[in-house]
Amino acid sequence: MSWTNELSNRFRYLLRRNRFDAELEDEIRFHLEARADELEAEGMTRKNALLQARREFGSQARIQEDSRSFWHFQWLEDLLSDLRYGTRTLVRNKTFALAAIFSLALGTGANTSVFSFTMEFLFSDPSVTDADSLVVGRIAGRSHSPYREYKVVRDANVFAGLAGLRESQANWRNGDDTLRIHVLQVTGNYYQVTGTPLLMGRPIQPGDRDTVVISYPFWQSRLNGRADVIGRALVLDGRPFTITGVLPRVHRSLIGFGFSPDLSMPVLNEETDVQFIGRVMPGLSREQTLERLRRAAEEVDRVYPRRDAEPRAVTVRMYGVHGLDRLTGERGGPIIAFFALLMVVVGLVLLVACANVASLALARAASRRQELSVRLAIGASRGRVIRQLLAESLLLAGLGTAAGVGMNLLLTNAVSGMALPLPFPIRIYFTPDWHLLAYSVLVAVGCALVSGVMPALAATRSDLQSGLKQDARQASGGFWNPRSLLVAGQLALTVVLLATGLLFLRNLNQATSMSPGFDVGSTIWANMRLVPERYARPELQANTVQRALDELRALPGVEAASITQVVPLNDSSDMRAPIITDTSSSEPTLRMNMNRVTPDYFRTMGIRLLDGRDFTMADRLGANKVVVINEALARSLFGNARAVGHTLGWREPGGHTVNRFQIVGVVAVSKYRSLGEEDTNALYMSYFQTDDPGSTVAFLVRSSRRPEGLLRQIDRTLGSIDSSAAIEVKPMTDALGLAFLPSRAGAALLGTMGALGLLLASLGLYGVLVYTVNRRVREIGIRMALGASPKQVLRLVFGQSLLLVAVGCTVGLGLALLATQPLTMFLVPGVHPTDVSTYITVVGILLAVAVLATAGPAVRAVRVDPTKALRYE
Repeated sequence: MSWTNELSNRFRYLLRRNRFDAELEDEIRFHLEARADELEAEGMTRKNALLQARREFGSQARIQEDSRSFWHFQWLEDLLSDLRYGTRTLVRNKTFALAAIFSLALGTGANTSVFSFTMEFLFSDPSVTDADSLVVGRIAGRSHSPYREYKVVRDANVFAGLAGLRESQANWRNGDDTLRIHVLQVTGNYYQVTGTPLLMGRPIQPGDRDTVVISYPFWQSRLNGRADVIGRALVLDGRPFTITGVLPRVHRSLIGFGFSPDLSMPVLNEETDVQFIGRVMPGLSREQTLERLRRAAEEVDRVYPRRDAEPRAVTVRMYGVHGLDRLTGERGGPIIAFFALLMVVVGLVLLVACANVASLALARAASRRQELSVRLAIGASRGRVIRQLLAESLLLAGLGTAAGVGMNLLLTNAVSGMALPLPFPIRIYFTPDWHLLAYSVLVAVGCALVSGVMPALAATRSDLQSGLKQDARQASGGFWNPRSLLVAGQLALTVVLLATGLLFLRNLNQATSMSPGFDVGSTIWANMRLVPERYARPELQANTVQRALDELRALPGVEAASITQVVPLNDSSDMRAPIITDTSSSEPTLRMNMNRVTPDYFRTMGIRLLDGRDFTMADRLGANKVVVINEALARSLFGNARAVGHTLGWREPGGHTVNRFQIVGVVAVSKYRSLGEEDTNALYMSYFQTDDPGSTVAFLVRSSRRPEGLLRQIDRTLGSIDSSAAIEVKPMTDALGLAFLPSRAGAALLGTMGALGLLLASLGLYGVLVYTVNRRVREIGIRMALGASPKQVLRLVFGQSLLLVAVGCTVGLGLALLATQPLTMFLVPGVHPTDVSTYITVVGILLAVAVLATAGPAVRAVRVDPTKALRYE
């Protein structure tokens, strides 16, 4: 018999065991009766013949067992037997089982929930066909390239298909309202190249100009889920577009990281920059495709030469479309670090939960001491008993993990597809798959080993004679036993969790109370997106913008109004380049935050002008190019010398072009990209000295009264200037949600994990004290009979509790000091991982919880009746 047939027979036996046993009994009965017939034919009575046949045949049970050994998996049979026995023992001790399952459910629920979020955010595949063969291509070191360059690469036979996309916005006219929506501009072959599926209708096709494919949330929330949506028209940027298709409810865009635009539309302007999405040709490796892309970039250099920059072919990149692939191509270190931190934190919570179960198992092993001693005494090996106890731990871990996964599924199902409160559309769709199943199985096995090995070893190490005499209750066994060490370890891990959570809570408090270097409370942000086609000439937009500024400044209660191209702590625009000044021959390479602003910007934002002047209306196209720099940049370039009056410039990539500007002012340092930055270099240019200000205009208004009272007036004023513009007005305090997001997310998630760890640790502390008091009832009775007062008994119980806390806190503080050092990158100035106040607070919380957890066992100890305690068994 081949091994495949043997394996097949074994699996068939496993599935048809009852039938096999019945057939085996029938076969044995047949052989017995056949032999009995022969003996009866020789002259024996039927009864004696059957007895003789059974004697000759031997033990039927042994033969049945030997026959089964050829058909079944012995290890699986043993495991199933152990699990059945474990199930019966757990049913007999429901309190222990429920407590252990509850602890593991909390730990595994948190663990699998963070795992699901991490997998969906970083590793989820986009909704395309064969994502592994799709790549993102870059030339000239840019994430997006002009459409004309896209056509050259498309026609160069680099990919089996090359599509282009671009994240953008559009103004949607809905009745009397104009709303700004997020769109994905795509080339006509985008759906054909990527294989993006649709729920209904057809995709955008080559040659389409005025068609759109809408997302499922947009269809349901904005268009009320109308069944006749296909063929309807949407007015976008003043033009009608026909809806040709609807995406499925669960759709992950190629942008990744949950980005979910409202609709996709064709690229309408050949000057539009697009990102390259290519499908690798069958039979070609990525290295070969990259070399082809490099040759295509050389062709782009030949067709569209760049005199003042390095050749495009010098910086050619290509990477996959999976989340983590794209993240590595986008400087995603902080994001990866944040998710790694979350996984470490929930891992610590799971360790605390496992320690809790191990403590419970140790206590239960003491109560089962006689049972285990009897099994060892009648011949069971220590390994066999340990295997039985580990099977029970595996059963508990499996049930706890199943409950945790159930909690995870309920949570993720509730939030799946919800729009996150961010200024851009982010939706995370949770779809449980084999990754979650495999991870859950791994977690269950890990929990079984971590929570079961120590109790199993401790339970089988006891002395058989004392175990058979049932004197476990009378022996205190000493306070520093494995169970106490486990609780001390729990407390140490809880210190780490609490320290991390409190650190982020302090970070959030500091972030919300700190000054970003500009006035937040009196400022209003009005975002006005103009229809690009209506402002083909820059002077048209400049006139509209100037008129809007004049009318805003004329509103009652408005102190100042201005325009900025980059809203601090919401957008960013920076540059790293060699800086040239008229005072030094050296060219230091610096990173600077760039912005274009109108006159009165610094007064509107409350940023102090330290030297020189603000921009004026004379700083327009054609006039002398001027800049205002912040104090940090002035100090970096000129030291203590005055910067106003000097010139600065920078070299473009390639080192040929040198931009020259005259410095007319120096302003105070403020926050630009994040609240955690310090002394960041910044450079401001005149908004009216550019011929491409962009279609979105950000007005900033300084109010002399409560900003909320001006919101409607500002909205009506801007709407009267251009009814086709999408307008969004909000106080600056509401606009800083993105800046506070890391602090809020860290405080919420890590604070929750810290509280969860504290709950589990307090349950463990309570359990070990109750167990200790129960074990020492007779000792306490003797002490009280000999004259010990209730106060002395309380001192004994509280002393043991505080000793556990002291040991756990000492070890935990040392671990926390090491573990919190990498968190510096997430903290705002003024918050440090080594702040003493954080650790004092942690110790205070643990002491308070310890006192509460000790109160119950302490009261029980002083209520011990000496007379009953002396007879206590």
